[in-house]
Amino acid sequence: MRRSGVPIRTLLLRVFLPAVAVVAIGLGLLAYDRIYASILDGFDRKLIATSALTGALLDARDHDRLVAVARTGADADATEKSAAYLHAVLPMRRIRQELDITYLYTQVLGGSQDIIYVLDATVGDEHSTIGSEDDMPPETLAGIRRATALGSVHLSPIEFQQQWGLLKTAAAPVRDVQGRIVATAGADVNVSLIRVATQNALFTSVVIGMISLLGCAIVTLVTVRRISRPLDRLRQEALRIAGGDHRPLERFPAPRDIADLQDALAASTADMTGRLADTRAQRDAAIGRAGIAAADAALTAVADGAKRLIFTGAASDEGRSLRRAAAARLAERVAADPALAARIEADGPILALAPGETAIVRLDDGRDLTIGTGR
Repeated sequence: MRRSGVPIRTLLLRVFLPAVAVVAIGLGLLAYDRIYASILDGFDRKLIATSALTGALLDARDHDRLVAVARTGADADATEKSAAYLHAVLPMRRIRQELDITYLYTQVLGGSQDIIYVLDATVGDEHSTIGSEDDMPPETLAGIRRATALGSVHLSPIEFQQQWGLLKTAAAPVRDVQGRIVATAGADVNVSLIRVATQNALFTSVVIGMISLLGCAIVTLVTVRRISRPLDRLRQEALRIAGGDHRPLERFPAPRDIADLQDALAASTADMTGRLADTRAQRDAAIGRAGIAAADAALTAVADGAKRLIFTGAASDEGRSLRRAAAARLAERVAADPALAARIEADGPILALAPGETAIVRLDDGRDLTIGTGR
């Protein structure tokens, strides 16, 4: 037999669970996007603040002398050991270390390449000596020129530099003793730092997504249970009524809309029960009248034939006519079948009548045989 259909709870879960998954994924992506934007904004603010602070803290006289040395290409090792260079670079090294900046330096435009390094706070193999030159990506070079010409702070997107890899750069103006912008202070952060922060953001987003998924799933299961249980109970009651069990509908707790359906079903059941009762009463009355008429006709037929039924008794209910009719039919068979008459004579009456009633058949040989008695 085919099932009546898919359970209500399954249907609700088919609708709600995909929606829950979409909401959880959406919340996770939204959280990731917001956190990633916040990370980039944090790096942007750090780079701008670091480059601007570095440019403002430099001693103009010392830096002007160092710029002149960088442009002439004098002895770099001796210059970097001088008091003027160390006085300028040591605070930059502390700033770079404390703020976790990849590169912190000052630079001027010119030379055989795009820029000439003056001060570099980096220590180790990646240190750029005073007077060393480098090429910049076109957008970064244009930003350095704008910063030098307008006194603004340039902030680059993440760019690839041939020697240094993927960097995000800020360049702030550096002024000489006359107040003119002669150089820029550059602050770079390597993309690996951004990637680490981004991975942390991704992990946070996954956690947020899982928490959202769990919370939405719990809410969904509670909601589905609250809706499906009353609906399933209502369906079972409807099937019971459709199967012929017209007992009154039992009340059960349900949300308002389902309670309205419950009231409507109860009203329909009561109306149906009333109509069925009326129909049954009319049918029973019709059957009773038809039975009485048939019994009288049978008795008349027996009385007019050669067989005779003697029916006695004090009962006067409506079923007496039906019992008399049954006795008359049995009397016809007994009179026509001597073997049946002999068996009844040996075993006793076989027709159950009301108390005080007796059915006797007068056989062809004149004997009377009792075929039914009341107990």
